Amino acid sequence: MAVGGASDAQAQRLTDGGVQFPLLLDPQGALRSALGLDDKLSRGELMGWRSIRNLLVGMVKQRQGRVSRPHTEDRPAVVILDSGRRVVWSHVGRAVGDYPSIDEILAAIPSAGAE
Repeated sequence: MAVGGASDAQAQRLTDGGVQFPLLLDPQGALRSALGLDDKLSRGELMGWRSIRNLLVGMVKQRQGRVSRPHTEDRPAVVILDSGRRVVWSHVGRAVGDYPSIDEILAAIPSAGAE
């Protein structure tokens, strides 16, 4: 399963795009806080060329025409936990929209037999 702070519309786009596991929303960021991922992007990171590029690309790809503000300053992160709820892999971004590729995330998921 995946947990994110995104809107239900963004989760629906992921589901419509072929994600085949449950997507849960955590708009208050309780899981993010529990994992110690409360750091915000700095002003320089928010205004940097990578953030601006990622925001523009996201607006065009999603055809949303606007940027939702509530989580813009959250440092992007992807964390994979094992069945014992231990972090086995993580990526913490340095710009808005700085996420690893789907292939990189899938490669980091431990196989069921490895636990």
